[in-house]
Amino acid sequence: MDAHGCLRSTGATVPVVELSLLRSLPLFAPLGPPQLESLARELESVEVPAGEDVVREGEPGDRFYAIADGELEVTHDGRHLATLRRGDGFGEIALLRDVPRTVTVTARTPARLYALQRGPFLAAVRAHPRAGEEAERVVGERLAV
Repeated sequence: MDAHGCLRSTGATVPVVELSLLRSLPLFAPLGPPQLESLARELESVEVPAGEDVVREGEPGDRFYAIADGELEVTHDGRHLATLRRGDGFGEIALLRDVPRTVTVTARTPARLYALQRGPFLAAVRAHPRAGEEAERVVGERLAV
């Protein structure tokens, strides 16, 4: 591990915090270390102030988000559905089903998120059968609400 909290793996730097966060998400839990390391390198850090919408219902979706810090509220047609915290993720429905965002997610507190673009997200989920099954399970649960 270097001074920045990163592991060295086959000559490339792997961010430990991001790797741990991905590993904790059910969608990515079935992936092996090489796939998780590759995804961790693709993550973009996003700082969101309290009160700001991260995604809005009806808008196109191009990223999956993993929550590193903060608390976010999920609403549909203005109705509270859930509160998300560290270790939760959102945005998979728009990516997997190629549909507009089904909910609005708003930061209740200042939040630090990690965003994963559509391409790397879909490649990871589709490359591993158990990850794909878990993704469909999560989508089914969320759409049933």
